[in-house]
Amino acid sequence: MILNKSYHSQPLPINYILRKFPSLFLIICVGFCSCSEEYNSGQSQAPTYHTEPAAPDIYLAGITSNGIHPIATYWKNGYAIPLTDGSNNAEAFSIVVSGDDAFVAGYEYNGMYNVAKYWKNGIAVPLTDGTGPAMAHSITLSGADVYVAGYEGNATTKTAKYWKNGKAVSLTDGTNDAEAHSIVVDGNDIYVAGDEHIGVNDVAKYWKNGKSISLTDSSKESHAYSIAVSGTDIYVAGSEKSGLNENMVAEYWKNGTVFHLTDGSNNARCNSITVSGDMVYAAGAECKDGNFFVAKYWLNGDAVAITDSSNYSMANAIVVQDHDIYLAGKELKGALLQDSSVVLYWKNGSKAPLPNPSNSVGFTNSVFIYNNYIQVMDENRTVSYPRVTHSTKPGIVSLVEIFSSSSKKSKNTPKQNYTHKNNSPFISKVLSSSRLLSSGKHHDVAKSKRK
Repeated sequence: MILNKSYHSQPLPINYILRKFPSLFLIICVGFCSCSEEYNSGQSQAPTYHTEPAAPDIYLAGITSNGIHPIATYWKNGYAIPLTDGSNNAEAFSIVVSGDDAFVAGYEYNGMYNVAKYWKNGIAVPLTDGTGPAMAHSITLSGADVYVAGYEGNATTKTAKYWKNGKAVSLTDGTNDAEAHSIVVDGNDIYVAGDEHIGVNDVAKYWKNGKSISLTDSSKESHAYSIAVSGTDIYVAGSEKSGLNENMVAEYWKNGTVFHLTDGSNNARCNSITVSGDMVYAAGAECKDGNFFVAKYWLNGDAVAITDSSNYSMANAIVVQDHDIYLAGKELKGALLQDSSVVLYWKNGSKAPLPNPSNSVGFTNSVFIYNNYIQVMDENRTVSYPRVTHSTKPGIVSLVEIFSSSSKKSKNTPKQNYTHKNNSPFISKVLSSSRLLSSGKHHDVAKSKRK
């Protein structure tokens, strides 16, 4: 009775508590360490993210047909998007993508002449007025600027041009027929590949910021169809007539030096070129036994076949992305040009057919790969422990507070058996925290406390 009376009247002295209950001191010290660690670890770390590549979007440009007229068309991941209504001839030659915007260059016939134009998200932007022949062969972007290369003609000649945001820049003076086939922009420099008819032959050349650089003399016919820039090196793909016979030789030029891709025994042409590191990729076709073209590409000059050579085929464009090789082109359902074609592209040498509802003429001229990335949350390794609320300072437990609090609660309650000290709310919390730290079952413990 005296013990109970003294307990109810005032808190027990700390010295007395420590003498009578030495084990309690040990438990509370464990609680002190646990609470300190809980407090320091109480702040949960905000989740962090990193980007990972996802499947790229594959864009192609070319034509389908309604059985009467070719329809300028582009594809996104195999889904065909017509750019014209099929009432007149039209064709898409080149495509480039930025964000959600797709830009396609080509032409549409107006009843008298082909009109050079490009389409942004399906909306046509004419580049010429339709009073003379014109065509847009290539398109590229630099920042917010849109560059298109092609030609515009009059009653007598065609002038090689490019357009920057719709404003024409002439590359030739109109004295000779000339065409621009490809354009790239590197910083402040604008490179355009094409050819100009000089004397009796077409001459392959490119223009840098409007200045003409011929790749051959005018003694033999030659053409420049594609241009690529890598660092300070300029690559141009095309063809040149062999000096031994009348066959065209597929070739490319690096800084003006020619590299032959075929030997001239068959007609051949190189339509597209791209560079990845020290690897030079070129695409085109070579005649099989002098009969019909067979598509292929060249890697550092070595030919790689992409068809079984049983049908006419042509590779029109090549792109390399993350070690994957994409080619746009066409393959006929036979060896004759009048045979219907399979609308397709090739990836790493495997054929990938595209929808062509009319099952008539259709092919792809250009390919563009748009990389996608996804946000992935990093694994959160930070542990959020429950905080101890029964403390006067972070991580410090007051013995006086514990027993003072318990005595205040007991003043108006019946007598209790205090031999079961581990049933007190605080002792249970400390033991749970100790188990939590040793077992690592953080969420289960926290949930049990909330119940």
